[in-house]
Amino acid sequence: MDDIKSAPIREHLTVLLRRRSVIALCCAILTLALAFYGVTEGVNRTNTVFHENGFRSFIYYTMLSNAFAALSAAFVFPFTVEGIRRKRFVLPKWAALLHYMATTSIAVTMVFVFAFISWTSPSDAFGGANLVTHVICPPLIIISFLQIESGHLFTWKDRLLGIVPCSVYLTVYYIEVVVIGEANGGWPDIYHVLDHLTPAVAIPVFLLLAFGVSTSIALLSNLLTKKRRKKTFEFWKKDLDPIEVKIEAFGMGRMAAEVGEDSNIQIPYDILAELARTYGLDTEELMRPFVKGLTTERKEREKRAERGALKQAVTVRLNKKGEKR
Repeated sequence: MDDIKSAPIREHLTVLLRRRSVIALCCAILTLALAFYGVTEGVNRTNTVFHENGFRSFIYYTMLSNAFAALSAAFVFPFTVEGIRRKRFVLPKWAALLHYMATTSIAVTMVFVFAFISWTSPSDAFGGANLVTHVICPPLIIISFLQIESGHLFTWKDRLLGIVPCSVYLTVYYIEVVVIGEANGGWPDIYHVLDHLTPAVAIPVFLLLAFGVSTSIALLSNLLTKKRRKKTFEFWKKDLDPIEVKIEAFGMGRMAAEVGEDSNIQIPYDILAELARTYGLDTEELMRPFVKGLTTERKEREKRAERGALKQAVTVRLNKKGEKR
């Protein structure tokens, strides 16, 4: 953090650790590529080894959670690119929740593998493409998730939402294995759960496990978000005059216009709202100087562009006159 301390305050507040966007981008790309590889290998293995329709491999939760992780990484990818390009990585709430659900789902896979499968069948846990889907992809998406700059604190409702994919899978698994049964065309008990536990015990145990994972990820994310907010506002003096705060809001507006495009300029409303709360101001009092700074920078940028175009036109004319001579 030493490099941040020497940076101007308004630049720090607008940039908000560009390197997090870079880390998230790298993890999203790796998750997308490796999860796709793992899912493809699973389909091919079912085709070639078991001589069944490859898509039957999707009865395995690992395949579904990795496919979900790849989908989530694909959604997150453009936001990470924007974070690098605009110097601020902001993930909308819907995308943050989607990423959270995918992260929870694949993290449950990893926990289940280490807690159960690795003891009973190490080759199934870590052999071949399973090493990628069970061990490598889960940490990648967890890291990318924790780099998100959304400012969203995950509630108890969100934590329950995080286990929806697990709950849906458990419901389908119960219907296929117990209600229908393999003899009647249902799924085989691929996890051999019924060899050790009754459904009345197994389902609550797995749901509690999934909720524990969901809660752990949410609490860690909330802790990091609060820590980042606190760190951000440590750079502000506690006795700033309201005029000084408005000057900084003006500077933030100029910075936003400088790094953004006219068609899609990001407004750091969360920062302005927190500044207003900290210094006893109304958010609208800071939005006005922010917009003023933004429009001022845009006008100055237009003037610089006009001067540049004029200079270029003069240079072209002089070159043409020189060629005629």
